[in-house]
Amino acid sequence: MKSEPIVMSWEEYELMPWRLGWKHEYFNGMAYLTPRQQSVLTVIEVAPRNDTLQSIKIRPVVPTDSTELKHLFFEVFHDSVEYCNYEEQNIQESAQSCIDNYFGAVKGEPSKVSCVATSTEGELIGTALVIEQPERHPYLRLLGISPSWQRRGVATNLMATILNQLVNTSFTQLESRYFLANEASRNWHHQFGFQDQLDLFVARLFYRHAQHELWRQEKLGQLSKIDLARLASEVEHWQAEVDRQEVAFESTYPRELS
Repeated sequence: MKSEPIVMSWEEYELMPWRLGWKHEYFNGMAYLTPRQQSVLTVIEVAPRNDTLQSIKIRPVVPTDSTELKHLFFEVFHDSVEYCNYEEQNIQESAQSCIDNYFGAVKGEPSKVSCVATSTEGELIGTALVIEQPERHPYLRLLGISPSWQRRGVATNLMATILNQLVNTSFTQLESRYFLANEASRNWHHQFGFQDQLDLFVARLFYRHAQHELWRQEKLGQLSKIDLARLASEVEHWQAEVDRQEVAFESTYPRELS
């Protein structure tokens, strides 16, 4: 994915919707939108799930999957916001590093619950790689689905399989991260049941996004009073979250008395 400038007037720029997780800039008659390098920690409680598909097969991941997993990584991420403006060679290198580091236990031990999804023809179409670290919850290192199989329940099936296996362990939660600018990933995590663990910086991004959307809709004058009230309520929610995060931050990092 390449980020290209958009020719527009300042008035048009002011009233354009903000994309959550994206940096918006304007100069020389053009708008520049680039994804922020910001991820969000999110967790889900370990509990049985019944999200299954009959049209695919789920099996444990094995080291001999390495080559196919690298190909899948590139297929998934070469046109994604996570690698916006990257050259193909850099994405290939990232794919190799990610998979090699997983099997090499560089950032954590490969979990036995890690799995891949295959079609009835045996094609590897998705994976969920989980790592384990001492005194930490298991962490979803990679969730990737082949573009031609996305939005068909494959990710949900993989994650349901993982949670059902974790039920028989001492683990109580599974951690993951999503790229804030990746709307599809953000929505999927929330719909599946993950709960965000926000910090002050991310809470402020959510607040400013909601605040701008309310201001924009008031300027356009196209929404009903009910919808405007809903947006105002959302702004209040995020303002309260920012206030809460600021109090927590100050208690953790108190300012020195002058």
